[in-house]
Amino acid sequence: MKVAAALSLLVAVQLAHVHLAEAQFESEVDEMAPYEIIKKGQDYEERYYPPARWVCHSKTSMRPTMSRMSQSFFPLFSYITGANDRGSKIQMTAPVTTMMRQEPATSSWWSQMCFYLPEAHQADTPNPENPEVYLEDRPAMIVFTRTTGGFLTKAAQWKYQATLLKESLLNAKEPADFSTYYMAGYDSPMKFLNRRNEIWYMKKM
Repeated sequence: MKVAAALSLLVAVQLAHVHLAEAQFESEVDEMAPYEIIKKGQDYEERYYPPARWVCHSKTSMRPTMSRMSQSFFPLFSYITGANDRGSKIQMTAPVTTMMRQEPATSSWWSQMCFYLPEAHQADTPNPENPEVYLEDRPAMIVFTRTTGGFLTKAAQWKYQATLLKESLLNAKEPADFSTYYMAGYDSPMKFLNRRNEIWYMKKM
């Protein structure tokens, strides 16, 4: 009985954290990372993103799964809900990006999840308390992106979208860097219609 009670409490705590994150994500995404559309292809866009500061958490695993990658979410969510040197609350933004890169020497996958920091905190940014959470100043970048809807709940679904974008860019002879790709999510899990998911490849400069 004690084991069952402990398990029930653990599940309840985890669900509470999920619902809190969903509520924050659903109600407070008022700001998105700014960008300009350079051109539109048949099923993709080329965009310019100006320099910006993001807060990030990274992981390495032999097999990329959504459950492993999602372990980066709560350290980042803790940061924006007060786990920083000022105890500041920072609004949730979009997109949440996850960069994927396979390491040739070990065949392991390195993933980096990042939240865009809102304009109010771009120059004046609280420092994370968690040593695994860090600030990253991304330089200006140009990306090719493919947008799709629905729920992408498996890594294989994201990989499939990345493959479709790669094929389009190869056919169009676009100078893309295929060594890494970004998964960009814009919506709370509680949003069921008109969802926005994107795959990004960086443009070779």
